Amino acid sequence: MTGALDSRGSRRALIAAGLASASGLSGCGSIWPFSSGKARMPDLPAVSGKGSIRSLWSASFPGAVGFQPALVGGNVWVASPAGAVGVFEVRTGKPVWRADAERRLLSGIGTDGRIGVVAARDGSLLAFTDGGKLAWSVSTGAEVVSVPAVGAGLVVVRSSDNRVSAFDAASGARRWSFQRQGPPLVLRQTGAIAIDSAQAYVGLPGGRLVSLVADAGAQRWEAAVAIPRGSNEIERIADVVGTPLRSGNDVCAIAFQGRLACLDAATGRTLWSREISSSMGIALDNGALVATDDRGHVHAFARSGASLWRQEKLAGRGLSSPLLSVAHVVVVDSEGEAHLLSRDDGAILARVSTGGKPVTGALVGLDQLALFQTQGGALHALAFD
Repeated sequence: MTGALDSRGSRRALIAAGLASASGLSGCGSIWPFSSGKARMPDLPAVSGKGSIRSLWSASFPGAVGFQPALVGGNVWVASPAGAVGVFEVRTGKPVWRADAERRLLSGIGTDGRIGVVAARDGSLLAFTDGGKLAWSVSTGAEVVSVPAVGAGLVVVRSSDNRVSAFDAASGARRWSFQRQGPPLVLRQTGAIAIDSAQAYVGLPGGRLVSLVADAGAQRWEAAVAIPRGSNEIERIADVVGTPLRSGNDVCAIAFQGRLACLDAATGRTLWSREISSSMGIALDNGALVATDDRGHVHAFARSGASLWRQEKLAGRGLSSPLLSVAHVVVVDSEGEAHLLSRDDGAILARVSTGGKPVTGALVGLDQLALFQTQGGALHALAFD
C-alpha cells in the first residue's frame, strides 16, 4: 500500500480516516492508513552516488490500492479494477494475451505461471489459463481482502470474515477453510499469503501470524508479530501488512503500529524483532531484510537481525514497499519518483519519475528490473544498474 502516515500525525489522521470510511465487514470496521489532508511533500534529496534507473516500458493498466503485478518466469501477469486481466513479456512489454473478467475486481492477480486468479467485488474468484480462457469461477461467500495466492496446487485467500479458504487450483473446488475471530477495527489493506510446498503463512489483523498445513488447513502454529496497545480501538490496530516472506528457515512479517519480526518457520518461535511500524511490506533474501516505515525511513537488517543501515533522507515522501536486488534497493514515493538505493549503505544513487502517481501495491522484480502499478493507470517496468 501507499500513503503512509508520519508518526506525529498518524493518530489524528487515522481517526479522520476511520470516521470517513469505517464500514461493516462481517461485523468489523475497516480504515485506510491515509491522511484526510495532503501534507506538503518534502523536497527531493540530492543523489549521492553512481547508479542508473530508467523506464524500460509501460502499459495502460489502471491500478487501485491492493493491485500489484505477479511475475513468473519471463511474463508479468496483471489485473485492473475494471476487470481487465493480461500478461506481458517482462523484458519487452509485448502483450501476450488480454481477457475481460466482466466484473469489477478487488485486488491484484495471483499466479503460478499456469493459471492467474483474481477476486471480484461480488465475492467470487476467477481463474484464467494461458491465453485468457476462463477456467473456473467460484463464490467464496464473502469479500476477499487478500491477493489470491497460488501454489502447491491451491488458491488461498483471506476474506472479510477473517476466514482463510483454499480452493483446488485445477477445478476451483473448496479444499478447506480456517477462521479466527477478528478485532472490531482493522486496517483496510491488501497483502497476500505466502505458500511453500507444506505450509501457508497468513498475516492476520491483531498482529498475528499463523502457519497452516497446506493440504489440510490445520494450524501448525500461531505467533504474535505485534501486540495491540493503546486506550482505544484505533490505537490498538496492529495488523500484519504486506506479505509474510519465507527464506531459508525463517518467515518474516511486519505490522502497522507494531513490529518487524522474523520467526522460525517450523515452530513459530520469534528469532528477533524490531519496533517498526509500517503500512507497507518487506523485502527479503538470503542475505538481508529491508523495510520502509511510516515515517519514510528505509531500514536494512542482516538476517541475524543486526541493523545494517537506515536511510532517512526520504522521510515524509510516502514510500512504497521496497524491492531488494543483488546490489540495490528500489522504493517509489507517493509522487511517483522511483529511488535507487545502494544495498551496501542505503545511499541514494539515482532516481526517475514515473508520472507523479503513487504505487498501488507491492513492487516485484526480476534481476535488475522493477515492475509495479500506479494510481495513474499504468503498469511500469524500470531497469536499473
